[in-house]
Amino acid sequence: MKNNPSRLGEIIAVIKKYKLTKDVTPKNVRMALEELGPTFVKMGQILSSRDDLIPKEYCQEFQKLKHSVKPMPYEKVEEILTREYDYTLEEIFLEMDQTPVGSASIAQVHKAKLKTGETVAVKVRRENIEELMERDAKLLKKVIKILHLNKIFGDIIDLTQVVDEMYERAKEEMDFHTEKNHIIEFRENNKELVYVKPLKVYEKISTSNLLVMEYIDGYNISETEELKKEGYDLDEIAEKLAHNYLKQAIDDGFYHADPHSDNIKIIDGKIAYLDFGMMGRLSKRNRTLLGDCIVAIVKNDIEEVAHLLTLLDVSNHRTDYMQLKKDIKKVLDRNKSTEIANIDIKEFTTEMFVLLRRNEITLPKEITILIRGIVVLEGTLEKITPNISLMEVLTAKVTPKEALFDKDKLTNFALSSIKSGANLLLIPNEALTTLKGINSGELRFNIELTDSKHQIDRIERIVHLIIISALDVAFIIGTSQMVLNAEDNLPFIFYLYMLGAIICTVWLLYKLIISKFKRL
Repeated sequence: MKNNPSRLGEIIAVIKKYKLTKDVTPKNVRMALEELGPTFVKMGQILSSRDDLIPKEYCQEFQKLKHSVKPMPYEKVEEILTREYDYTLEEIFLEMDQTPVGSASIAQVHKAKLKTGETVAVKVRRENIEELMERDAKLLKKVIKILHLNKIFGDIIDLTQVVDEMYERAKEEMDFHTEKNHIIEFRENNKELVYVKPLKVYEKISTSNLLVMEYIDGYNISETEELKKEGYDLDEIAEKLAHNYLKQAIDDGFYHADPHSDNIKIIDGKIAYLDFGMMGRLSKRNRTLLGDCIVAIVKNDIEEVAHLLTLLDVSNHRTDYMQLKKDIKKVLDRNKSTEIANIDIKEFTTEMFVLLRRNEITLPKEITILIRGIVVLEGTLEKITPNISLMEVLTAKVTPKEALFDKDKLTNFALSSIKSGANLLLIPNEALTTLKGINSGELRFNIELTDSKHQIDRIERIVHLIIISALDVAFIIGTSQMVLNAEDNLPFIFYLYMLGAIICTVWLLYKLIISKFKRL
């Protein structure tokens, strides 16, 4: 591996060779990334699905980097295998293809046959790849600073941010123990689905540098002509793929983060996912908030979308709430008359990311990864059939309760009760919205007081009532959640919450009774 000064000089030389300080064309950038090797190819591959960050023409050019990494010589592969095992290769493998079936930035895959007769895929990590990527990431950040590349690319992308993201994601993919556990967890989550082919992993002969998996043959999902000849219904494949992916994200909270067509195959009438190095997780809270946000977008509820985005925001920036609502209205108005099935997810998400950047709102990383995955999946579905809309499937997935209300034709009393309950739960949200408006200076009050002291005392009493009422609601909701989630015995804090709820309720009843007698 080259030392830092010589590698730094090499990076600068390639940047100058392709005139990236003057002529930043997609083709020039792509050729420079190819020449600089695995770290830079990986960065381009990540950017190829980031049309929320860079122009589409760059994304399209970077798609060519998917298979652009020169493979290791087979002698090197044998050397790594021998080093990883305590016994000879002949004791494990009957045969192994010398030409890899795939060569990527971090690893390459060889088809092999075990002594037991099973055909497997052996994923071999590139030698010193972790050290190489760490060194290149540090050097690239130096180059960005030396050549002032952020000023040149400033209108397109923050290069330092991209380098950091690339390295973090690459680190996740480098440890094959992690990928092995991903495969096992994914298999468990989808074991009940007859149309998903779970991948088998051979744990005993897998290490942190080697991953031995079941070899999946079949057809690439984008090989539509071959699939049709075999009698497959492309609409059925696309619909099941869409439903399964949303099931992974919304029900399981554990999903494939890179569902492009090269990572999905069809074998024996089943969908098989490949490459589990990059997986995403979504917390229950964020799943709920994201689902509510999608419903609010479909309903064109600008107030609710703005509120939910502020709840999801992980930055410390103070949002101009009124401006945020104006920007949301502009985006939603552009799609107002469009049928859900016809909404372009890529275009819509790009507009939303621009909106978020303009208002300095930062979504949790797990949500941005999912949104990117959904955009990639939409592109995969487009290759299969134009008849299945991921947006339509997504909307149906996150709004099942509303459909149930319509079908069951609930009585007016029940509907009224549900609405009242929902409004009660929204009180803290509306209070937060109001406070944000006051804080940003966009919301102001005009109060006319004729008897200042009397009115101020009255306002203070009302504020006290509101505070106690809010505490009472919080205590009641808290105790209810603890009862619902309790497996055995209730925790001690439950009794404190119950005591708080009783005290607040009694105090409120007392105040109401006193107020009633004063009026008599």
